[in-house]
Amino acid sequence: MLNDRKIISMISNRSLELILLPTEQCNFRCTYCYEDFSIGKMKKNIVEAIKKLILQRIDTLDVLQIGWFGGEPLAAKDIVYDISSYVQQLRMKYPNVQYLSNMTTNGFQLKEDIFRKLISLDVKSFQVSLDGTEKMHNLTRLRLNGSGSFNTIWHNLLSAKNTDIDFSITLRIHITPDNVDDMYELIDLIKVNFGYDPRFTVFFKAIETLGGPNAGTFKVIRGKDKAEILQQLYDYLGPAMKVKKLNDNGPYVCYAAKTNSLVIRADGKIGKCTVALSDDRNSLGTLLDDGTLEIASDKLALWTRGISSQNLVELSCPMYQLPTLKSALQSIPVVLQG
Repeated sequence: MLNDRKIISMISNRSLELILLPTEQCNFRCTYCYEDFSIGKMKKNIVEAIKKLILQRIDTLDVLQIGWFGGEPLAAKDIVYDISSYVQQLRMKYPNVQYLSNMTTNGFQLKEDIFRKLISLDVKSFQVSLDGTEKMHNLTRLRLNGSGSFNTIWHNLLSAKNTDIDFSITLRIHITPDNVDDMYELIDLIKVNFGYDPRFTVFFKAIETLGGPNAGTFKVIRGKDKAEILQQLYDYLGPAMKVKKLNDNGPYVCYAAKTNSLVIRADGKIGKCTVALSDDRNSLGTLLDDGTLEIASDKLALWTRGISSQNLVELSCPMYQLPTLKSALQSIPVVLQG
């Protein structure tokens, strides 16, 4: 069960989390990716509408959080710069609003000058994925032209480490049946190069089948084997690195389960989940040019049903056994923000 404070934080109008997809194109073609890259770069009118939305809400907020996702967000870094700069200027008028900004990036374009620019715009938390040492990583995290990506990403991570900047980088280490044995060598490299640097955190994540064009074309680790392998890797990592585990701070609640968290796609459509992009239940409405939101409350209720039920599975991944809209209307109350 969640305590009252955590529930309030999930539904309060005083908090707003926007996950922005400035483009749904990517410079990678990872072999297990679920995205179809059917939508391109965010148009100017949508960028301006996001600014208007933030302006309309900021004087009512205690916390504003912006997450950058994609595609690859740095493939549209001009939009990241534009909106981040706007928020930074706006916060001078509203200094009491706590602002947090993070980015999920493949790290290929995270060169030092771009990294420093993002930090200067208060984008200070990053997640970068690795699939093993160079040999294994380059089999799965492929660039659009089919070439490997490890050396450039690794160089960018080392460049970040060699600065005196305050930041947070989570190294998301993907585990598959094919790369498990390679993980120990990668962990050794991580400990040698990033060990005891509190700015770096390790998160081991077993690859899952999440739909999309690559579904069924790769192997995954399941059940008891997955839990045992992940624990063995954390044990081998030892105390040299901070680690991230989803349940470290009590029951994990997915952003999609919160009423005050919204995904704004590159075409201005509103969603809740960054995975189920092709599912109609994840298309809740539209961001209008004046910055207002048109959201279907019945679809919102599908994703936020865990707040009412207190079901930890529905809270941790509302996409799991997501009801159909027809069945949900009969059983799930709409949870309003407030």
